[in-house]
Amino acid sequence: MRILLINKYHFLKGGAERAYFDAAKVLTDAGHEVAFFSTRDTKNFPTEWDAYFIRGAEYGESGQSIVEKLRLVGNILWNREAARNLDRLIDDFRPDVAHLHNIYHQLSPSVIRTLHRRHVPMVMTLHDYKLVSPNYSLFVRGKIWNHASGFRCIVDRCVKDSFAKSLVCVAERWLHALMRCYSLVDAFIAPSRFLAEKFSEFGFRHPISLISQPLVPFPERMDDSGIRKDRILCYGRISPEKGIEVLIEAIGLLWNKHDVRIVGSGEETYVESLRRKVLDLGLSASIAFTGPKYGHDLDAEIREANAVVIPSVWYENMPYVLLESLARGRVVIASDIGGMTERIENGVNGFLFRLGDSADLAQAIRTLDVADLRETRERARESVSDLVAERHGAELTALYSKLVETKNT
Repeated sequence: MRILLINKYHFLKGGAERAYFDAAKVLTDAGHEVAFFSTRDTKNFPTEWDAYFIRGAEYGESGQSIVEKLRLVGNILWNREAARNLDRLIDDFRPDVAHLHNIYHQLSPSVIRTLHRRHVPMVMTLHDYKLVSPNYSLFVRGKIWNHASGFRCIVDRCVKDSFAKSLVCVAERWLHALMRCYSLVDAFIAPSRFLAEKFSEFGFRHPISLISQPLVPFPERMDDSGIRKDRILCYGRISPEKGIEVLIEAIGLLWNKHDVRIVGSGEETYVESLRRKVLDLGLSASIAFTGPKYGHDLDAEIREANAVVIPSVWYENMPYVLLESLARGRVVIASDIGGMTERIENGVNGFLFRLGDSADLAQAIRTLDVADLRETRERARESVSDLVAERHGAELTALYSKLVETKNT
């Protein structure tokens, strides 16, 4: 089968990109032929398909002229270059099916119209809430923003606290709803039941299949010999919705000392505000910001962790940090929100604490100090044993085949 994978970035920017590349590997290993369509960027991974890629752009960058800003806004609404280049790619690759990940802003639904016109069946994986709300994360100025209304978005400046950016995103949503662009997609996939239910709550009327993202390759279980009893690890992107402040406050409530490692990067002004909070609470000896780590360096951090904390304060879908930590046999303490509650059974294979409640998180950490966690670690790994590449490949192939068969009848 010839499968066209489409995503607005062709480098590892976030979870959507990882799912996009993992799908490519799973499908290629299963004997399928895969092509890519994306935007050009100096960080892109090499591919023979980059001749079809379109100009990349990050919206809101400083130094952009008015003409450039207007061009970019036009591309958000409808990217003609994406439609033209995708037409050429379809001519040359002749895909049996297309699998879309994140396409909004940089690519736009012009790619959906093109695929529909060329009779290519489409699958789309939902990674966030963009299709049901102008604010893709449902998180505004440090709080959950549980709204789909365009008017409410403009009044609340729900996109980066900007009236102009909010207006553009609302216009984008209204235009694409009027054109019924996403109604042309043949099948939608969600990695968590929570996301599918949230879409339904916001009035999304299309069926959504639950297909969990795989771990490629599936991590080896880490032995327990390197664990440090006092070591707490929090890793990944550092941004307001990740709730790092809740973890810092929880450590401040504990009498006994813990060695907390915050591994990752984010906007420098925000990271600096967290550093100041650590200083103000007198926790410099307990909490360290290491910057981002990858590969063996990150593995070393996970190997020494007695627990991995995910203190998110937004509607997490199904974060890789959660799945990878469980697969490595590490105890996870996570907020009781979003898709994370579908993988963690409190007190069985990990621990859940009340959203944003630093005292409840502190109590969960106290549990670590006295509990025998050997069985918890075993059950953690068992709880994600289904996330193997072979199963994911079979689920995707079955869905693709069904769509192709339907199109051909």
